[in-house]
Amino acid sequence: MIQRIQTLFLFLALVCMSIFYFVPFGSLEMQTETGITDVPMGLYGVDFGEEHYSTLPLLILLSVVVLILLATIFLYRHRMLQIRICVFNLIMTLGCSGLAFFFLYQASEKFGTNYSTSILVVLPIVAAIFIGLAIRGIAKDEALVKSLDRIR
Repeated sequence: MIQRIQTLFLFLALVCMSIFYFVPFGSLEMQTETGITDVPMGLYGVDFGEEHYSTLPLLILLSVVVLILLATIFLYRHRMLQIRICVFNLIMTLGCSGLAFFFLYQASEKFGTNYSTSILVVLPIVAAIFIGLAIRGIAKDEALVKSLDRIR
């Protein structure tokens, strides 16, 4: 069952969330002598001048999401448990997106600057769509197995 379409969807969600580790999801404008410079903000925070703004809760939440997605791929024999974990992971993935926007807004308020988001900030939302598609595929498999059990 590891070759099913829902495994592909879970793997694509895992890739989307893993990419979110390495790319900045936004930037803050920093005023310098030469003009305005964009300071990128990623999972490890942002260094704005001499101050550092940490996004450690987002890093922890994203790490938990990635580990749960990886574990969910290999739970293909326990479909109902896989569905429950996927629903939980869907909520946490949307929480990652909201938390990224929250940290961008808070950092811009703290430093008194404007912020801009990267296009890659939608990766958790795309991952949530893939997880939703995986839930639908797992539910179809469970319905198929139950119908075959009724025939016997």
